[in-house]
Formats: sequence, structure tokens, C-alpha cells
Amino acid sequence: MPVAAFIAHLTECRGHPHVFNPWRDHDPDNDLGPDAPTRRASHLSRYLNERLDHARILLIGEAPGYQGAKFSGCAMTSERRLLESGVGGPFFAGIKHRTSQTTFSNGKQNLLGALEPTASIVWPALLQACSSHAFVLWNAFAWHPHQPNEPLSNRTPSDHEMQLGRDVLQHFLNLYPAAQVIAVGRKSATTLASLGIAATPVRHPANGGAPLFRQQISAWFAANANP
Repeated sequence: MPVAAFIAHLTECRGHPHVFNPWRDHDPDNDLGPDAPTRRASHLSRYLNERLDHARILLIGEAPGYQGAKFSGCAMTSERRLLESGVGGPFFAGIKHRTSQTTFSNGKQNLLGALEPTASIVWPALLQACSSHAFVLWNAFAWHPHQPNEPLSNRTPSDHEMQLGRDVLQHFLNLYPAAQVIAVGRKSATTLASLGIAATPVRHPANGGAPLFRQQISAWFAANANP
């Protein structure tokens, strides 16, 4: 069970300061209940397993955001979109579980589930070009880095943190040895290069990068027909 071993590795990794492990840690102020990490691990297990014999492309971002994998359990994936998909949809089969509270600790209403801006760009761009199970999304740093005492924030992982996360990244890459790799953003490209992994770099869609990201993804698929 390669995915089960990977998730066990992922959950065993003890956090660094100001880093949240969605598949092990419970956020009592924002998680719906103490079973939230188990539910997120279930999401990730089904997502990865369904793609083991189908995925031909791996898109590796930088790190999870608080509106993405922190609650959905899957990189660059919105909890809200999971819940909307019911027992089917492009993500994985079976029931999707909500893990976030309807009101966040910062007072923000979250009635429909967390919605990740990057996910709202990445998924549509890819689904225009290929089937949902032809690609897998992941991050060079697997866990969610946040500002001190601000679990509902994002920050760029430090170079030291990126170094500490290389082992898990390599373990993930080993799940899909035949897949081509796309590095989303500079941190991802640098980390993959340090592992000797050939990857096509594309612009991260955040901070105004969405148009160039879409253009580069479209060009990649045009150059790599039937991925």
C-alpha cells in the first residue's frame, strides 16, 4: 500500500514552529471537530490512490494555504468544491467531509466551506486540458506554514523548512515515477532541482500570476499532446 505508507510518513512528521500538519494536527478554534485530521487523511488517501495508475503530470506548488489543504486535505484544492461535488466529481469518489467551522476564529463567515484562490485557478485550467485523474497536485513543502499565533494566515516557508520537507517530497514523487513534473513557482522549481528532478517551471497563479499561469499551462499541453 504505497499511498498508505506515504500518508503514515506524512502524519508522523512532527511540526516545526508555526507549521500546521493538516493530517495530524487539530485546530480547536477552526476545525469542526477532533476527527478533522482523520477526515483530511481520508480525502488525501482516496485522491492519491485513484490516480496511481492514471496520472501523467505532477504539478508541484510551494506550500498549502489556510483556505486549501489545511481543511480539504488535498493540495491546491478547496473544501467548498469538494463538498459541492457530492459523492462524485473530479476529485475522488465517495463522501467528502467538512472539517472547517462555519465561522472562523477571525470572525470571517465560512458557511459553505473554505475556498482557496489558487485552487480556483489551477483546477479549471487543468480540466480544460485533460481529465481530472491525469494530474496530481502537491506542494514542495507539504504542510501549512503560518504567521505566529495566526493559524488563518499564510507565509512563505523558509529555506530551512524547504530543506526539511525534501524527504516527504521525494516520497511523493516516488508514487508516480513515470509522471512528468511541472514546478509551480520559484520555490518549487528550486527544491525540485535540488533533488535532481527535471521539471518545467511555470508562474505561480497568486499575486497577479493567473494569466501567465494559464498561458504556460496551455502551452505545455500543446507541446505535450496526450499527456
